[in-house]
Amino acid sequence: MPNASVKNVKSVNRWTPNPAPLNNEQLSDYLFHELNRLSDIIFNLDVFRLEQTNVDPDDFGGASRGKPRNGDIRYADGTNWNPGGTGEGIYAYTNDAWAKL
Repeated sequence: MPNASVKNVKSVNRWTPNPAPLNNEQLSDYLFHELNRLSDIIFNLDVFRLEQTNVDPDDFGGASRGKPRNGDIRYADGTNWNPGGTGEGIYAYTNDAWAKL
């Protein structure tokens, strides 16, 4: 589930395929655009570009989907998600808690 957001911001780190075309002649254009979108996302992950997290990761849907694990890193917006009340910034999950870096 993508991050909930106050603003409607397109994800730079998550990919969901667009519907495939019904017409086979449009398939090459569709694949070209989907591969470009994937390339952009892989680049953002490669340079470790974090999206702002606007909700507590524990609240992401599903029992284990949002459960943070030691080593997880997030960029908190400091308003909607403000771990420990320490404001906007980069946080790492370690020893069962979020710590500001």
